[in-house]
Amino acid sequence: MNIESQQLIQIIDFWQKSIDREKLLDRAVLKDINLKSKEVIDIVGPRRSGKSSVLKLIIKNLNLKDNFLFINFEDPFFITNNDPQIIEEIISTFREYFNKNLEYVFFDEIHEITAWEKAIRKLRDGEKFKIFLTGSSSKLLSGEIASLLTGRHLSYKVLPLSFSEFLSFKNIEITNAKDQILNEKTIQSAFEDYFQVGGFPEVVVSKNQELLKNYFSDLLQKDIVMRYNIREKEILEKMAVYVLSNAGKIISIESLKEMFRISFTAVSAYLEYFKEAFLIFDLPQFSYSLKDQNKSSKKIYAIDQGLANVVSFRFSEDRGRILENIVFLELKRREEEIYYYRTKNNLEVDFLTREKNQSKELIQVAWNLDDQATKDREIKSLIQAMTELNLSNGTIVTYSQEEVVEIENKKIFIKPVYKWLLPNQ
Repeated sequence: MNIESQQLIQIIDFWQKSIDREKLLDRAVLKDINLKSKEVIDIVGPRRSGKSSVLKLIIKNLNLKDNFLFINFEDPFFITNNDPQIIEEIISTFREYFNKNLEYVFFDEIHEITAWEKAIRKLRDGEKFKIFLTGSSSKLLSGEIASLLTGRHLSYKVLPLSFSEFLSFKNIEITNAKDQILNEKTIQSAFEDYFQVGGFPEVVVSKNQELLKNYFSDLLQKDIVMRYNIREKEILEKMAVYVLSNAGKIISIESLKEMFRISFTAVSAYLEYFKEAFLIFDLPQFSYSLKDQNKSSKKIYAIDQGLANVVSFRFSEDRGRILENIVFLELKRREEEIYYYRTKNNLEVDFLTREKNQSKELIQVAWNLDDQATKDREIKSLIQAMTELNLSNGTIVTYSQEEVVEIENKKIFIKPVYKWLLPNQ
């Protein structure tokens, strides 16, 4: 037996035993994953969002004993052993030394292996076992993987914890309207924590926000600098901090080009890398013209309000924009088709959701409506947009206010964010 085989046996054994080493808390995405499907299942999201835990929960929920293989390719061994051939060697080593009857394969952070898709396609076409993958690149969600795996795969997204999941992690169970009424003060207090620390699971459990600085560094270094061989690391980091500091605002490539004194091409590439690594999302302005929509200025949102609070300048001081970022992320988790909207007379509404080519809901976000001028402005924007889009209802999400406003046969529901975030609200 050569040294590499011995190492593989040790690595396989280590990761197999990791399944029982940690306490696992339920995630909402588990209800969506089609475990009976024969297609490859890929689960994507930012580093430390809980993808590994989702794989381990699947293993436990399926009650698998010794007929599965679980490997995390972030293991240091794979830094120098990242040729796609290593995947076949892992499979053969498992069958020879662990169990010939392999029925399930779980590959965590598969993108760490060079040209992994060829090896996975070969396994999928030639083997009978079920394959699960995770990765920290949004490319795994794109048409790119569909073409690489010739279409036969199902993709699921794991983002940092929703507020509902955050409550579960804090052992606050809200299953119906009665629970919500009886626990309202507890829920409000929990939201204050969520507002500050965000939803990365380990940060929530450990209450250690310093971890977020490490996550930010790892994301930049491993998912961008190393992957794309970036030389201007300092400029990349400064731009990332600037973008996070301005979450909820329109980001101009021209202004970034002037600010950081790099080319238009470099700015565009860096922003694309930030999106691929799940550091940010962008949001287009809605237009019935796809061409105009693609040309429109885009608003930027952070992957997590806790991360943005820790690494950015001044973002934590603007509570309204943090609130807006939280609402955006919840809409992403709900798999909504989202835009921002400008009326014909240039009034802005934060979010428009659409479904099957029809406008569905308009949502405005404001920290509070104590100032009458602010309230009038937010309502005016919504009413104008509702009229243009032929919608009869709109929503304003606030920190704590609740009211129903009726104007011109239209209803605007003003809701506290902690209620809006909970299911069936």
